[in-house]
Formats: sequence, C-alpha cells, structure tokens
Amino acid sequence: MTIQQTVDWASPDGQLLVASVYRQMQRRVLRWPLLALALLTVIGIVWVVYYRNIFFLLAAALLGLLVWWNTRRSLSRVLMTARNSGVTEFRLDQENGALHIVNAQGSFRLPLTSMGGVSRYQGALCVQYRDNATLMIPDGPVRTVLER
Repeated sequence: MTIQQTVDWASPDGQLLVASVYRQMQRRVLRWPLLALALLTVIGIVWVVYYRNIFFLLAAALLGLLVWWNTRRSLSRVLMTARNSGVTEFRLDQENGALHIVNAQGSFRLPLTSMGGVSRYQGALCVQYRDNATLMIPDGPVRTVLER
C-alpha cells in the first residue's frame, strides 16, 4: 500500500512552516548555550561591579553575537534549501519499507530501516537519517503512518 503526500516548500505557507519548525528545533538545541550566556552575563556584571573589569561582559556580548549570527545564518540556509526544493512529493511504500521523495533536487529512496531519531514538532515530524541528514515531513497521512 502506498501513501502519498505533497507539500510546496516554496509557497509562503511552506516557508512559514519550515521557519516555525526550525525555530522549535533551535530552541531545543540552543537551550544550554543560552543558559551559559545568561550565566556569563551575570558573572560579567558582578565582575564589573567588584573588579571594574569588563572582560566577562565583553565575552558574554561576543558569545551572544555569535549565537545570534549563527541562528540567523542557518535559518536563511534552511529557508533557501526549502525554496529550492519546490513541490515535494512524499510516497510511503509500506510493502517495500521505503520512503520515496521526489522534488526539484531529484528523486530519493530512503529505506525505513535507516531511520534514526524522530523528533515531533508542532506542524511537522523531523527524521534523522545516516550522516545526520534531517528530513522534515509536514502534518499529513505520511507523518501519521510514520509515527505508528
């Protein structure tokens, strides 16, 4: 039995979905660096008050700037990749145990046995495959069957 689902990543709705899910992913990934940034900021303020030295405060500002720049850059890359994918068709072949993906970048066959970690987000399911490749599957029939 084959289950099909189509999504247009280049459309405004597709771009909004990609941005929303990617921000949810970033919140999970950046939780500890942001806590370290907050701690470094507090240490920097205390250091300035007691020792009149702004070293830790400058380090916190630099770390904050790097985190902000990296998140903006990676989000723009993800949005550009999604735009370049265009209309994507997901076909889940349950008999062969494979997920077929057809988009503007080509046609791919991913065996379900090579699926790694699965993360559920509001609006999409993210599946990790070999080589840390992450595949985003929006809400729909393919996601529903994969979650089972």
